[in-house]
Amino acid sequence: MRRLIRRPSALAWSLWLLASAASGSACGLRFLAERHPARVEAVYARRLYPALASWVSLPARLVPFSLAECLLGALLMGSLGLLLWAGWRGRRQRPRLGILLGRGLPVAILVFGLGAHGFLLLFGYHYARPAARNAFNLTPPPPDPVALEQFARLCIERANAELAAAAPARTTERGSELPLSLAQLADLLAESFRHCPELAYLSDACFAPPKAPWSSGLMARAGISGIFIPFTGEPHYDPNQPAGSLPFTIAHEMAHQRGFAFESEANFVAAVVCIRASHPYIRYSGWAGAARYALRDLARAPERYAAVTPLIGDALRADWQAQGRYWSRYASGRLARVSARINHAYLQANGVASGIANYSEATGWLLAWQAAQRDSSR
Repeated sequence: MRRLIRRPSALAWSLWLLASAASGSACGLRFLAERHPARVEAVYARRLYPALASWVSLPARLVPFSLAECLLGALLMGSLGLLLWAGWRGRRQRPRLGILLGRGLPVAILVFGLGAHGFLLLFGYHYARPAARNAFNLTPPPPDPVALEQFARLCIERANAELAAAAPARTTERGSELPLSLAQLADLLAESFRHCPELAYLSDACFAPPKAPWSSGLMARAGISGIFIPFTGEPHYDPNQPAGSLPFTIAHEMAHQRGFAFESEANFVAAVVCIRASHPYIRYSGWAGAARYALRDLARAPERYAAVTPLIGDALRADWQAQGRYWSRYASGRLARVSARINHAYLQANGVASGIANYSEATGWLLAWQAAQRDSSR
């Protein structure tokens, strides 16, 4: 044992000190942020984040492909090379436990701490603020089955009407086809975000466009329709999913990009931005997405649910069935189950108590927004 463990060197002590400082300060700053949401809103979300997002996304705005995907591939290749080198060296020279504890472990903790600081600066602090409440000046109302039924009726009727107005081509397997290019869709969604008065504080920020990664097939197998990578500022989406959900999915990731961290808030913002868009097919996707969340909650009142579902048009129903078929192919897979557990743990670690159930908690925000729209029109 004396040969394996030696007295820590000055370098080892320095590494442990740096590792403790990096990780400890990240935890401390997050603790402070959670207790001062007003400061996070005023200083971070309104002033610092727009500038940071513009600066970080600059390289991604210059290339048409996913920069995050390329960096991840390079990181994996580098890690594999490092492991192979360490294995080759270990065969020639037996590694000492003292070196592993004195250098390897603190370096790993240091990298984790620096990564945590980067994540907090580029996105994580948003979990400490009620973004939708602050931006839209809304408070979700208490559960009201009558209001929920009325809203579900409105969403279905508007979704039916917008889908008819868009008049997209259709296939039996995939439902409606996207009546515009992916580039046009991204531009129209960005335009709708820019014209959203509640997000005027982001008017000077420059954001990377949404990207369809080469590994979108792997995303689908993991049950991931879209993902935002804060380290490059890029929203990603699976371009192979049925077109009816595509505008809503992309808008959801663009909402994350603009600081709406909670999944329920990103769903709410996605619905509003799609509904306000200039193209009927995007508006259809927004109303259809809102309808699905409203119906999910309305199912707790079976009689009211049964009264609303006959309003679903054949074209809308076919689109929902196509989306169900697409994702059901992957939902039972091991990768999708592991991905869901990781996402659940990630959300809870960032203060989202309900975890992945938070995706379905957008209805309250939508009801509050609809009530505010109704009051303002009087």
